[in-house]
Amino acid sequence: MMKKFTIILLMLVSALAGFAQVEPNEYQQGGFCSFSGQFYPVEKGMSVSLGGNCGFIIKDFRLGAYYEGMANSVKIVGTDSEPHNMRQSHGGIYFGYPFFNSHDFHLVTDIKIGYGASLLINSVSRKGYDKAGFVAIVPSAALEYSITDILKISLGINYQFHINVKKPEFYNQSILNAPGVYLALTLGLF
Repeated sequence: MMKKFTIILLMLVSALAGFAQVEPNEYQQGGFCSFSGQFYPVEKGMSVSLGGNCGFIIKDFRLGAYYEGMANSVKIVGTDSEPHNMRQSHGGIYFGYPFFNSHDFHLVTDIKIGYGASLLINSVSRKGYDKAGFVAIVPSAALEYSITDILKISLGINYQFHINVKKPEFYNQSILNAPGVYLALTLGLF
């Protein structure tokens, strides 16, 4: 089910460049900055990630950079059957496109592609160990509402894919592959 959903999201995002050229809107350019909170299940816990993205708007097509990181530590059981606290963060490039942007309430699809790292933290000594790098691919779809000409709020769903660059020793990186929900507040010249 998630693979089908992700494939559909990737197809929508790949069509963004074509839609940006075809729509009869007059040429516009501007900038934006977005602040977001995401919620993902990780094993039996819940990850709360905070972050945002900033960039340029060229004929409704959004292009920029993003960053997000866990605001909390998530307890996991490692391959050694011991409990560990985990943190992770990633950042990279952001592509997005709003459909029917002339309406106050509209659909936005985007994709984030970046690099990040996860880290286990010893709950007693507070020292980090077993740092593992990964490539993150996060497609998403959201409903966005234009509060004013420069302020928008959106509620959406996404799916985090993590592809190992450096394999972790004490846990399976695939536990970070999960669907999520996010809320974002965007300021910009749209």
